[in-house]
Amino acid sequence: MKRLFLVLSLLVIGCSNPMISEDDCECKFEISSTLPSVNNIYQLEFNNNLQQTYSVLDISTECGWAQHIMWESDYMYQIGSDWVSLVNPSSMTDEDGDAKIVFAVWEEFINKTITIYGGYVDDHGHQKIDSVKVHVVDNE
Repeated sequence: MKRLFLVLSLLVIGCSNPMISEDDCECKFEISSTLPSVNNIYQLEFNNNLQQTYSVLDISTECGWAQHIMWESDYMYQIGSDWVSLVNPSSMTDEDGDAKIVFAVWEEFINKTITIYGGYVDDHGHQKIDSVKVHVVDNE
């Protein structure tokens, strides 16, 4: 039996040290996609010929090599007794501070809007977080 599970998360945004001003947070964190967008919500067309439809998110930090990015979404998918995340749990930036992450949805997500969260802590201890919304549309 396959079921959807909505995950609620609390995220803290900004520098982790209250004694450091936001201006001293040198690195950025931005998630984007090449998917079409309507009102800042990416539109993923579900491929009914496949069990899952995949897409990729792009990350830009401008903070260089080996930033460990952690990922989560507000939904999970149950296969048997296991809950599966819609997004890979982590990625690493390249020498330019960029990374990619794969996410996937099943048919049950058609007409749902999924929020995908990503974040990391930079070399100065500043927590960086961003999120994007992806609406899954039926291609029929």
